[in-house]
Amino acid sequence: MNSIVKNFPVIVHQLFFLFAQLLILQLYGIGYSGSLAYIGAISTFLAVLINLRWDIEIMISNSQSLYKSVLDASLTIILMIAIIFFLNKAISNILPMHIILSAIAISIHELLVSILFVQKKIYIYSFYRSLPAIVLIFLALIGYGPNIIWPASFLFSTFLLLIYFRNLFKKAISEMSFNKILNINLTSKISAAITASTFSFFSAFFVIAINFYYGDEYVGLWSNTIRIFNSLILFLLAACLPFLLNTIREQEFNTEKIKKFFYLWILFLPVIVLSLIVVLNFGMQIFSTFKSFNLEITNIDLSYIFLIGVAISFIGSSQGLYQALNESIILLVMIVSTALIGLSIIYKNIYSFSGLLEVFFLLVLSLFLIILAHLIYSIVFKANKFND
Repeated sequence: MNSIVKNFPVIVHQLFFLFAQLLILQLYGIGYSGSLAYIGAISTFLAVLINLRWDIEIMISNSQSLYKSVLDASLTIILMIAIIFFLNKAISNILPMHIILSAIAISIHELLVSILFVQKKIYIYSFYRSLPAIVLIFLALIGYGPNIIWPASFLFSTFLLLIYFRNLFKKAISEMSFNKILNINLTSKISAAITASTFSFFSAFFVIAINFYYGDEYVGLWSNTIRIFNSLILFLLAACLPFLLNTIREQEFNTEKIKKFFYLWILFLPVIVLSLIVVLNFGMQIFSTFKSFNLEITNIDLSYIFLIGVAISFIGSSQGLYQALNESIILLVMIVSTALIGLSIIYKNIYSFSGLLEVFFLLVLSLFLIILAHLIYSIVFKANKFND
């Protein structure tokens, strides 16, 4: 119980975001909510490309001082922003400016809040995690659209974080030199960053495909089903994963790191099973209490979305583990292979919404089983292997 109370501030932002998104769903409808979810999915994917997962690196690595990590991360972000703008210009500005601004804000925001966590400033961490959701509600209530409220909410929080960390940035800048810029080693981060961005695209791909074939309302159905029925699992994961990553960094053997990861998900199993039973029997009834809709779906469809959400959470949480194992390239191969198979299946094929959900479910189930098999293999056949 003490552990739950201690970790509660870490998940407060999840409660704020859940409240904000469900309030927006009730006030403005499933289409508005779906448009917001689409912007969030694409900008989050771009944010991973921009910060190259320096936020995870800071949480799992103790190889250098925070101000040095901030310097390396800041230079990386500046470089990636320049590349994103150049590529977007080269392909006729295919990405709207509000999505790019959202991605930049999220990438910096994630980096800085990870520093707060490492510094064990949990209440300040919780405040800045929650601030975008508070701003989101405020801007929605005064009538702004999704393309305004999503980037503005993270830009505001990021601006305040930059002010909060001004002394850390001053120290980082004072240590900056041309030689240090040239000596920044991104090689070890590239596979982890590519893996994270590939998985982020894999996750966003579901939203993109649903939006392309069925529009904002079905994206709203997808995103809000996960928010409503996966919320308890997401809360638990948000509360436990940062602490797990910090614990993993202290483990000497890879097998111990994997076992701790498994222990976490074994603890989640009762919640997953009970939640699935609820969705299968009362899914439509519960969803309708938040917003009625006329889409032709069943409790089975909602259960597929729920299970896909669970699998995505498991796969996403494994990124930090693979990064700590220095085996991100293995996860990358597994994700890319599954994504290519998925693209080949849905390319030029027309599915009903239920049929598309079944395809998505089989894809994430396959990827989940492959990752599970690899981690079990690592425990059984690579016992007591040191982290390189």
